[in-house]
Amino acid sequence: MKKIAIVLVSIFLATSLAACSNSTSEKQPDYKVKNVNVAITDNFHLIGQTFAKDNSGKKVDVKNKALYYEFKMKQNGDRDKFKKDKDVLEATIIPDPDLKKASKDIVGVDIFKKNHDKYGYGMGMVGFDATKLGKVSVDYEVGATVKNNYIPLAPPDKELKKLAKVARHGTLVLTRDKKEIARYSLEDLKPIEK
Repeated sequence: MKKIAIVLVSIFLATSLAACSNSTSEKQPDYKVKNVNVAITDNFHLIGQTFAKDNSGKKVDVKNKALYYEFKMKQNGDRDKFKKDKDVLEATIIPDPDLKKASKDIVGVDIFKKNHDKYGYGMGMVGFDATKLGKVSVDYEVGATVKNNYIPLAPPDKELKKLAKVARHGTLVLTRDKKEIARYSLEDLKPIEK
């Protein structure tokens, strides 16, 4: 009788452990964030160019500056799941209160709030073709370096360094077809459970 009870308990424990290990692997996010680089930049190769009219009505490159995030990522799982991601994946940053406050204090607005009249948002994705490795970039405009009638001038570099210092106080959110698929802490790059 004791032998039967021990065998039953052993089978139950083995089944429970197998179920637990399967459920944790199923909860693995579609992407793993391996690294992030954050900078204030005016490099148009990274953030694009913005053209606006100056005081004389002439179209000029305003040489915008932006808070730029570059995430090195790895896809987890079956390749078929990621086929359309270059068209439907979107990355955004949700700032913690201190990052949002720094943005308002330094730039004058919450740059992380989309659809500003004067400040832009950009996102790009490269790689993920032959390998499951790639980069996702997100940038939030902080102003222009050339006077114009469209985008306010960027704050001084000394002030922007303060913004860059707290730039990892927030959350990266990935959405696919406008449905959230994962959140990651910007501080340690670990997934955040919903």
